Order: sequence, then C-alpha cells, then structure tokens
Amino acid sequence: MWYAGQRVICTNDHFSGAIWDWTSTVPREGEVYTIADFEHLPQWNTRTPILSFLLRELRVDDSDIASAYFSSWRFEPAENNPPWAANALHPGRFSST
Repeated sequence: MWYAGQRVICTNDHFSGAIWDWTSTVPREGEVYTIADFEHLPQWNTRTPILSFLLRELRVDDSDIASAYFSSWRFEPAENNPPWAANALHPGRFSST
C-alpha cells in the first residue's frame, strides 16, 4: 500500500531521452524520496495508465511544486514498518476491554 508522506527508495533510474522534454530533474537509484501525491497517469510510451508518484524532493526552482510524476515500479518502500502498521496489525491494542 502506498500513501502520501511515505518514504521510498529509487530502484531504477534508467530513463529514455524523452524525459528531458518535460522535466529537468529525475530520481536517482539508491536515493530516498517522499511521496507528495500519487495518481494513475498514462505512461509516455504506451499511454497505459499506471500508478505514478509526485516526489516532494524534486522541485522546480526551489518551489513547492514538484516537476513530474514518476512510475511507481521505479520505487520500493524505504521503511519496513510504516507508522500506521502497528495499529493495523494489532486492532485490539487500543480497545477498552
């Protein structure tokens, strides 16, 4: 499960030359990023919708606007235990019984 605010690590930074037509920065393999948003968007070459991430660390001109969405298959979770997992795995943990 992916969520906004999740830290992810880039596992594939091999892009076609066409990437430079719409962004000036790309994620680098081994680097950690934060998902700012995600959407199902068409891939540039097939137009098939695929889950894509907007990354907080990749900004245009130091603004709060990220430059592009990147396909989710390029990333893996950077943390094994997201903050919400403890409550999800132990639902009775906070019950009053």
